[in-house]
Amino acid sequence: MMIAACFLLASCSRNSDPAKVNVAQKKDVWSNAEVTRESVRLVLEQAGGAGVIAASQIKDIQVQGANNKTITVDLKHESPDPDQLMKDAAATLIAYSGILLENKGIGTVEVCLYGNPEPGNAKHAAKETVSVAVSREDLQKARDVFQAPVDDYAMLFKHASWYKIHPHLYKSLHYKDQLKTRAYLK
Repeated sequence: MMIAACFLLASCSRNSDPAKVNVAQKKDVWSNAEVTRESVRLVLEQAGGAGVIAASQIKDIQVQGANNKTITVDLKHESPDPDQLMKDAAATLIAYSGILLENKGIGTVEVCLYGNPEPGNAKHAAKETVSVAVSREDLQKARDVFQAPVDDYAMLFKHASWYKIHPHLYKSLHYKDQLKTRAYLK
């Protein structure tokens, strides 16, 4: 975080007009920045788009591994429509991985949604409903699938590095015949 701020200040001081600091300079700062929970949270505030869950809904961020880190972003999110929940998870993975994988120290991005897997049930429960991840390599192989807007979330889930779907949510899905409750690429 501190390093990223120093890089940004240095790039601004080299440019006589601070308003002309371009996007490429900011990308360079993130691509070489230290990966911490705080730096990930700050960079994810830029994420947006149709179906993308806002960074304000982040419940927790986990950073695992020494090289090619795995970033897991836990989000509080519910939807009465199970298919819309899956589309939101897919759109969020596309947006978050697009930003986070610009950093050379990150190898995999995982998005986990927490909420009530049975919205019709009056009892409130905060369980993991959907978890989906993509590695840098898998994203490169299926670049055309990982595009917004998400129409067919099942295709994205099939090309993801791994995913898990809560059994109660899975039973309500439109594309359940194309998916499993959990799958891992080999």
